[in-house]
Amino acid sequence: MRESISIKNSNENVAVLVDILFDAYQDHPEYGEPTEKDAKKYIKWLKKHSSLFKVVYDNDYPIAFLVVDTNWIDKFDKKNVGEIHELAIRKKYWGKGIGSLLLDLASKHIKEKGLNIARLWVGEKNKEAIKFYEKKGFKPILQGWGWIRMEKKL
Repeated sequence: MRESISIKNSNENVAVLVDILFDAYQDHPEYGEPTEKDAKKYIKWLKKHSSLFKVVYDNDYPIAFLVVDTNWIDKFDKKNVGEIHELAIRKKYWGKGIGSLLLDLASKHIKEKGLNIARLWVGEKNKEAIKFYEKKGFKPILQGWGWIRMEKKL
């Protein structure tokens, strides 16, 4: 990891986060938001449904963000889980350890809140992300609607 990388609480404006989101989903736009208006609405929803919202910078350039909610009740089994709502990284930064850094941060936050399960959704066509999450210990627990529900016991 480069020394120029830093992680800060989110105080970025919505437009910057939307830009990261569209960049991150460029290979699989079907899993992202279809329009800028939808993406802005989604970012605002994320801000309301988060116990951790961090932005990663390379020097002063925002390159990724992470959103975790430890108040999430999974609608399928009614468990309170650490829900990783979003992990978005600009494509040019893929494979540089940013995702691992953010997943470690998410896991630490979830455990600090007294929970022992992390969950997330990933698009079933997004094979690269699925492999990444499996490498990090996530296992598929549900599939449908074009998505895979993954879980990691912490």
